[in-house]
Amino acid sequence: MRSKLALMLIGRKLGIKSSPAAKRRILFNILLISVVVAALVFAQLFVVSMSRGIANKYALLGNGHLQVHEKAGTPIPDLKQIVDVQLVAQTYSLLYSPSKNLMVRLKGVERSYFNSQRLGELTFLDTPLDTKGSSLPQILLSKSIASKLEVGQGDKVALMMISNNSLRPQLCIVGNLYDSGYKELDENLIFCDFSLMDKLFSSKADTYYELLVADNEADEVRSILEREGLSVTSWEEENYAVASNLETSRQAVLGVMIVVAILCGYFISELSRELIEDDKRRIALLKLLGSGNSLIRGVYFSTVMLVTLTSIVLGTASGILLGLNLGSMLSFLAAKSIPALAFYLLDFQVMVPFLDIAIILFVLILVSSLSVLWSLRRVRNIPLLSSTRFD
Repeated sequence: MRSKLALMLIGRKLGIKSSPAAKRRILFNILLISVVVAALVFAQLFVVSMSRGIANKYALLGNGHLQVHEKAGTPIPDLKQIVDVQLVAQTYSLLYSPSKNLMVRLKGVERSYFNSQRLGELTFLDTPLDTKGSSLPQILLSKSIASKLEVGQGDKVALMMISNNSLRPQLCIVGNLYDSGYKELDENLIFCDFSLMDKLFSSKADTYYELLVADNEADEVRSILEREGLSVTSWEEENYAVASNLETSRQAVLGVMIVVAILCGYFISELSRELIEDDKRRIALLKLLGSGNSLIRGVYFSTVMLVTLTSIVLGTASGILLGLNLGSMLSFLAAKSIPALAFYLLDFQVMVPFLDIAIILFVLILVSSLSVLWSLRRVRNIPLLSSTRFD
């Protein structure tokens, strides 16, 4: 009997067989909470996806997932988790154009370096330059560097090299321009042929093996290589400032989302206060009819939590759906070349951070439950005389 009464009361509070005004109030609260949850989910999805996208750019183009710091010719174990192995050399050099100069990171690579994975992270702005009639070596500049030096494809630039403790320039031709989509990476990274690095900077360049590995396999591969006696580092160690900033940003945004979820949970408790305030007379009448405080609190708690859980499901689904359809909007923004967005990565694969979303939703449900239970204490303070109406 008590359960049937409770179900009937919950149904009426949810707007079932109730007045249009009651239905509108419930639907409005569901809509409002859903919008907040969708915004929380979408924001976390966007930030985590962008951070992973930036990390992927640095891993594929900057240093590889893992780096083996051994001399050329050192055998690398053939592991199924290793997708690609490349011998590369890098150093820092001054790059001169007719009007300006810039300190750049020069990376010497073989032709096989630009495989399908790396090409997927790059956009070449022109077709490769045909320099068969020239003895000058080609280099690959980013769009950002070319803009700073005021040069374009086919123009001549000079790399400053050190030979016998003296400086002399090496003329090169800008063979092509690339754009990775992330300006901070593009602003100092240029590519040249590995043989040019060996010729110009043989004693100054850092030569190592750059490894690409399957997703989430880097730690296992590193352990195996270190057991083989190889000196191994990760891209996070080679780019510590970038990696730590990305992780700090993700945690900071997650913290903000949790705070917003706490505030949303407090707002949800206001719904229970509103329902109780409107139903004081009905609650007093139920008490007169023999209903206990626990039954009445259970009805209002169940009502509010059903509204909350429905809103969370709708909001989470909406936030994820919106996030998974980000691609077209990001492509549109990237095509517009908006200066304010120049240092943001707009070309990344969207991924759903299930753990982060679960933490946010858990906090929201926990705070909502506790705050609603706290607000329902006033049920026992409603006097029986509240059921009496004087004319």
